[in-house]
Amino acid sequence: MDNFFFDYIFPVLLSIGMILWIYCIWFLNKYDKNTNRLVMLLLLNIYYVPFYLFRVRRIKKENRIKALSEEIYDSGFIEMSRHSIIDTLDLWASEEKQLEYKKTESEANLTDELFQQWKTVYRIDNKIIGEAFNNLETELLKTFDKSIAISDEKFRNDFPDINEFQNTNDWKVLNQLAKEIIKEIK
Repeated sequence: MDNFFFDYIFPVLLSIGMILWIYCIWFLNKYDKNTNRLVMLLLLNIYYVPFYLFRVRRIKKENRIKALSEEIYDSGFIEMSRHSIIDTLDLWASEEKQLEYKKTESEANLTDELFQQWKTVYRIDNKIIGEAFNNLETELLKTFDKSIAISDEKFRNDFPDINEFQNTNDWKVLNQLAKEIIKEIK
């Protein structure tokens, strides 16, 4: 009976253990690189496999939850980001909307608000911008962002009143560019 166990059953169990051990090392290399579990897997070999398999289950569950939350986050957030950017471009493209906005927000420096609003809605994750707009639209938005950055650099956070700003060449260029982008997007 002793020979049967060591000749037939033990090699099968050992083979299964070795396959699981190799799987754990592969999993660690692919998903769990930032831990020191490799030392444990190499030193304790098959003895540490059951403990690491428990960790594998937990990591897989976390990855599924993360993927699901990103999917939910992306679908609504992408659409919301697109609308926010278009609304901001509408504000940049319309002198009347800017003056109307100034009447409602009389205490704020509208020029500063315009620049800050663009930074807030556009300078988010590039992946989201890429999902919300096609390649041509993305390039147009990058051009507008570069123009905004150049103007922002000129003023260095000392923005003039909106009435003064609307008489500058910077405003005229940004206004015209915003109109062209809106025409292309819609």
